[in-house]
Amino acid sequence: MGIQQMNSVRNRDETSDEVERARSCMAIVWVHNGENQFDRTQLLETIKGMSGVSDANFGRDKPAILMIDYCVKEVSAVNLIQSIRELGLHAKIVGC
Repeated sequence: MGIQQMNSVRNRDETSDEVERARSCMAIVWVHNGENQFDRTQLLETIKGMSGVSDANFGRDKPAILMIDYCVKEVSAVNLIQSIRELGLHAKIVGC
């Protein structure tokens, strides 16, 4: 493979990575249920099971903060919030 071909392959790979990063987003969501505890495992399973979600975890130091990695081409932040609210929880996006 010549230098020009190698550069073409490298540029194509870099462009592919840039497109993938442009599609991915992290939603930072505040989740609570008043004074009541809620099943975090069920919430994480629900969110991680959604099409377009690649990961979801609660903050170590901030247990009411849920960080969700997702693809904006497959799911919206509004869909994420709706899914959380369908579990009877309050949720609000505080960052993205």
